[in-house]
Amino acid sequence: MNAATAVTSTTVVQILTAFAALTIPSLVPLVVGEAGLHAVDVGTFISIVYAAAALVTIFAGPLVHRFGAIRTCQFAVALCAAGLLMARTGSAAGLVAGAVALGLGYGPVTPASSHLLSQSTSAANRRLIFSLKQTGVPAGTALAGALVPVATLALGWRVALGLIVIVCLLVALGLQAVRAGLDEPANNHGYNARPGILSSITIALSQPYLRLLALTAFVLGGAQMCASTFLISYFYRSLGYPPLAAGAMLSVANVAGVVFRLVWGAAADRGANPRLLLAALALLTCFAQAIVAWPSLMASHAAAMAVCFVMGAAAIGWNGVLLAEIAEAVPVNQVSTATAGCLFFSFGGVMTFPALFGAIRHASGGYSASWLWMAGTAAALALILLVSGRRFAGSVVARG
Repeated sequence: MNAATAVTSTTVVQILTAFAALTIPSLVPLVVGEAGLHAVDVGTFISIVYAAAALVTIFAGPLVHRFGAIRTCQFAVALCAAGLLMARTGSAAGLVAGAVALGLGYGPVTPASSHLLSQSTSAANRRLIFSLKQTGVPAGTALAGALVPVATLALGWRVALGLIVIVCLLVALGLQAVRAGLDEPANNHGYNARPGILSSITIALSQPYLRLLALTAFVLGGAQMCASTFLISYFYRSLGYPPLAAGAMLSVANVAGVVFRLVWGAAADRGANPRLLLAALALLTCFAQAIVAWPSLMASHAAAMAVCFVMGAAAIGWNGVLLAEIAEAVPVNQVSTATAGCLFFSFGGVMTFPALFGAIRHASGGYSASWLWMAGTAAALALILLVSGRRFAGSVVARG
């Protein structure tokens, strides 16, 4: 199996599906005076996307084993195209259906790519390669924030959506050229015993180390989504930053997330203990979100940018290390299923934490209590990761 082709293909799909999922939220603020796209609140739209992603993730293992990783990616990208076409109607029904389709496309991509990369990478560079592929998520998010508004202002939102649909369809077709070389070898690794529908959750809960990784994905997934959801509104509405300056804080966090996904992956490949590294990232997340809760400190743009950089490096940079650990913890024919199970809990955090964050903000009348609550949750995770060393020693099974 060609490792470079596998990494390139899965990274492109990761970027494109993340881009598609964030397209509607990126263009809605620019079309306030136009009909359409306001029948469903943006927050509700994103919640539907991630709820659908969480649901389909349960079935991702069987899908990958039945159709192959690249075929699953083709389905995913095509579903994203269909979702944007439905959202293009501007009706409430079209937006809801579009959000569901986008979530169904977004959900299975990571399990499919983990399945593929676990076969095409060696233990010496696996965490870096997984981290490289995972840079597609913040990269896709950043591209959506940068390109969608430009295309919307220049061409109109319906044309902009149409262009993205065309790109999705072209990528889905283009993947056919590499499918034979990447999907067929799966039949030679003992895949006749296909997992059951709920096997992803069963596997994720079957051993202590995977349960620890699922908990980590739940908390850090929630922390990542809170940062992505609330940083701009916090700096703009609460601290009075100009819109561009507030948006720059999220951009800084995402850039740090992209860069440090590679840094953390390389560090783990060069001997850093992945569990302790994840504990350190949880502590950094705690530190950054505790500091950002102080309005007086965040009045300085330089200090705010530094804190957002640290928050992005930790709360956005953890994914590749964790996904590679899942691939190391199970036999090769269970990688996609175990990844799907842990991602189900990650999507649970993505849906749960922003809602709790918003509820605390509403009850307290400001953002500080919400950031401090999130910091406390990250600190609790770090403590669990730090004290779990002996208990989980030997939990990782031999791959084969």
